[in-house]
Amino acid sequence: MKTVQQTKRFLAFLMILGLSACEKKEDNDVRDLALAGIVVATQTPYIEITPSRGSISIPIRNSATFTRSFDPQCTGVSGNTTFKFYLKRGSTKNLLINFMGGGACWDAKNCLGTRTTTYFNRAGIFSPLVARGAFQGIMEERDSRNPFQNWNVLFVTYCSGDLHWGSKETVYVDPNSGANVTFQHRGFDNFLSSLDYVMKNEDYKPDSSAKVFVTGQSAGGYGAIYNFPYIQEAFPNNEVLMLGDAANGVVPTGFSNSAVIDRWGADQNVPTWVGVTAASFPSLSLGSFYNAVATFYNTRRFAQYSTNFDGNQRFFYEVQLKIQGGNSFYTSPVTYSDSTTLWGNSNGTEVRDAISCDWVTQSRTKIITEAGARANYRYYIASGDVHTISTANAFYTENSAGQTLLDWYNQMLAGSSAWVNRDCRTLGTCSPPATVTSTNGLSCP
Repeated sequence: MKTVQQTKRFLAFLMILGLSACEKKEDNDVRDLALAGIVVATQTPYIEITPSRGSISIPIRNSATFTRSFDPQCTGVSGNTTFKFYLKRGSTKNLLINFMGGGACWDAKNCLGTRTTTYFNRAGIFSPLVARGAFQGIMEERDSRNPFQNWNVLFVTYCSGDLHWGSKETVYVDPNSGANVTFQHRGFDNFLSSLDYVMKNEDYKPDSSAKVFVTGQSAGGYGAIYNFPYIQEAFPNNEVLMLGDAANGVVPTGFSNSAVIDRWGADQNVPTWVGVTAASFPSLSLGSFYNAVATFYNTRRFAQYSTNFDGNQRFFYEVQLKIQGGNSFYTSPVTYSDSTTLWGNSNGTEVRDAISCDWVTQSRTKIITEAGARANYRYYIASGDVHTISTANAFYTENSAGQTLLDWYNQMLAGSSAWVNRDCRTLGTCSPPATVTSTNGLSCP
């Protein structure tokens, strides 16, 4: 019976992925994915853990011990109530920590609006089967090319809408019913519960000679850099590396105060020992946060990957501008409309060209100038507009920046002197995508 239920949840998850991330696919493609799910339905190396309330203590170098109670939860809407994480045993004691992506929400219109939510709110369909079947690339232990093939894996799922940063209960007014709805933005609590489990479990805890690789896709990429200091301090004798996939941190002025602080309460979770305070955090760009963390941990390696025209990141930038208002693109916040046209297509094709080009400029500044100022940081900027790559099979074939991404990862893991910045612009083109208003491709400075 358990296998049947897992299969149903896996197929449902594949359907959601097909609808949200592959809107241009034909029905036959979705059908083939479903059939593939049936084939692997009875095999999964993952175990599922549902953590409960608890507390964690982490000794911090040159600082006081970090001690915190945690209350792991999803936001609390129907079908999105119980946080679960997944573990997979490898044949080594190296540990891959992967933070799942899935958008974000910080306003009633995009947390509760019908057909307009911008975060993953279906944690109820998670299962060990979903973890095995829906995530490939660095999560696929059956592919001999995978540099993490034999590693232990901690897969931190995402159901809190807060980039894995939050520890706050927030009340939103449902734009449809007018009722107050309490959200649990507990992504940081969820992370702590996962980390606490691994710290106390010798089967997954890295030994003294093991490496730890921290990464995440989209929202998970933010979770990876924000929570890296806690992971490094939890395993102080291990070499911990970090790479963010498609999480470039382009936000309007004031977003951190309105969303990150007021809605998510992330300021109480800032790793202050790296030189960032709760007061300074809201005004700090992500590139500068990378710089601060990489400066403090100057013997560790940090990296970011993104396509130059990432469609989903451009989409989210416009969502932020629409909700906030008071900017050169949207003078007033948008009013709620129960339709799919409120935010537009999530692949970025309907984003205003001026907003898209603004995102490209800011993205490159944060990656190349701000974070890139550190000698222990590298970036790989690929061509095109595809969002995330490390949990997709394209991870093994990407080479648009003058080197295969796979080789670039391997060089990072090895600490090779050949590991250098890669940028599609150095090859002459980054393959600008077509948009509604620029059918021949974006033209940005």
